[in-house]
Amino acid sequence: MPNENNAELIECEFCNESLPSNDFSDLEFFNYENICRECKNDEFTYSSRCDLYVARDDWDDDRHADYPEDEDYRDDDDDERDEYVNNYSRRVDNSIRKMPYEKNLLKGFLSIGVELEVQIKSNSSMSRNDIAYNLQHEVFNDFVICKEDASIGYGFEIVSSPATFDYHKVAWEKFFISDEIKNLRSFKDQTTGLHIHINQSYVSKLAVGKILYFINSETNSKFLDSISGRKQTSYCYRDKNLKIKNVSNYRDRGAFNIYVDHSPTHEFRLFNGNIKKESFFRCLEFVVSLTNYAKNNCSLINPNYLDFIRYVSVNHFHYPYLTNWLIDKKYIKNLKHKTKFYEKKKVRKICA
Repeated sequence: MPNENNAELIECEFCNESLPSNDFSDLEFFNYENICRECKNDEFTYSSRCDLYVARDDWDDDRHADYPEDEDYRDDDDDERDEYVNNYSRRVDNSIRKMPYEKNLLKGFLSIGVELEVQIKSNSSMSRNDIAYNLQHEVFNDFVICKEDASIGYGFEIVSSPATFDYHKVAWEKFFISDEIKNLRSFKDQTTGLHIHINQSYVSKLAVGKILYFINSETNSKFLDSISGRKQTSYCYRDKNLKIKNVSNYRDRGAFNIYVDHSPTHEFRLFNGNIKKESFFRCLEFVVSLTNYAKNNCSLINPNYLDFIRYVSVNHFHYPYLTNWLIDKKYIKNLKHKTKFYEKKKVRKICA
């Protein structure tokens, strides 16, 4: 198996040290492009006003500091703002109006549910309630609800109805071109995450075991840190001792939460929250491609990121955003960047 340490080195623009691509941050920076993770942690500060990281020496309060919070406005609007932000326990299938779908669509098809945690920017001119209303009814056409989450603060969780991969492509594309997204932030906040569910009926117990091993394998840890946008935390911890056989008894709420309680799904919890289109679709494609890889191609012996990358490379036309990211990170060198992404086609929603 090729050694990751032989990867092409990149020079950090801040410390001028040459490091492997996996040691570089995926975040956006003011005046910089290639910044290593260590410099990001030690020398940069996040500006929610600009939605990027700024070197401490470049920080300008007039340009980068948050606008003052309007606490009086938020206190007065408490009752109204909660009208369209549902209780955390509210089930999505009890809240979203049902839409037509073909009979037996669930059988043999991959069904996906998305939970995207977001914060309201401090300089937003809209209340949380208004943003939640617009997202649910105007942007997503009742495909999602917004739910409370105590860990988020002044924000909410955007929870989708279960749907096919093709349906999600269209639904979230509308989100990324909407005006409401300008009032949101997610990636730079340590409390927000992106959780993606898949239906249990699509994958066998063996395939689930392979994914469990893949997500928790120490061999894949640096790759997963990079692709997920964060290292493991208490919300998405990994256990390097887990193997395929542990699928029978492992039920902890880690980076891959299998057989979710009170839900016929498995949940990928490793991703940081993200409202950048390319990053969001990269994560969604990663879940779809890893699921199909585990179901159809993955070996029982050491499921690893290099074999997975080869699978994506062969099937690159299905996963354009993930492929572009792998090319940018030098994991794939024999392909050119994708310029054509998702074809417009008739798509179906699944109502479970």
